[in-house]
Amino acid sequence: MCILRHIFLILQLTSYFYGIFGGVCLIPSPVKRQSTRSILDHFIPMHPRLDGRIVGGHRINITDAPHQVSLQTSSHICGGSLISEEWILTAAHCTYGKTADRLRIRLGTSEFARNGELLRIQKIVQHEKFNFTNVDYDYSLLQLKHPIKFDESKKAIKLPEKEETFNDGETCHVSGWGNTQNLLESREWLREVEVPLVNQMLCNEKYEKYGGITERMICAGFLEGGKDACQGDSGGPMVNDAGVLVGVVSWGYGCAKPDYPGVYSRVSYARDWIKEHSGV
Repeated sequence: MCILRHIFLILQLTSYFYGIFGGVCLIPSPVKRQSTRSILDHFIPMHPRLDGRIVGGHRINITDAPHQVSLQTSSHICGGSLISEEWILTAAHCTYGKTADRLRIRLGTSEFARNGELLRIQKIVQHEKFNFTNVDYDYSLLQLKHPIKFDESKKAIKLPEKEETFNDGETCHVSGWGNTQNLLESREWLREVEVPLVNQMLCNEKYEKYGGITERMICAGFLEGGKDACQGDSGGPMVNDAGVLVGVVSWGYGCAKPDYPGVYSRVSYARDWIKEHSGV
């Protein structure tokens, strides 16, 4: 009877968090034999998340990141980056299983729910090698139905050169409208956090039990935790001080957790693919 109560509680917790995170896709945890108490204590944390929220960041205006857009269905679901007057780069897991007619792009505003322009999408080009199991090749292109005109609130981000490399410790800026983990910090207004790039081998070691990371991925964050991206920021930009789009918010374990930096899709690896499909 006691076991049944524990199982019922687990189901309640699952339903509760599913409702909060809107069905965030999770990467399976390592298989372990656990007691019922252990499962209750670690059920949520033991699953890496496949989305981002700005944790430990600060408010910015859209003019500070005019490349930032909001990908929406009935509301905000992911971020994205303008790379031309008609093309947007986001994460493949944001568009997985969706059709262009179901999606909208809001741009030119600091608030995802109002102002700016709400535009229709003509086409989704999802990377053909996207792997939902390990989130490899997490790239997707969105073509707007009609090109936009750039202004101070709408500008294309600079793309890296093919196979361009970046230095460990280099500061990058991650922005979005994701959950902040703080009731005093509204997610309705655009936020940004600064994080350093993490050594590739070190990041791979940290995620070894989750299958590690691939060369299409790049990591950023503080090993002591406290600052990160999470639910709602996926697909959004990670930009260095030179204004180059280094990464696309992709996945990670928890949010701003010690020893687990955020994992981003490395844009330089997909440079040829982006040019082939968008001409950019």
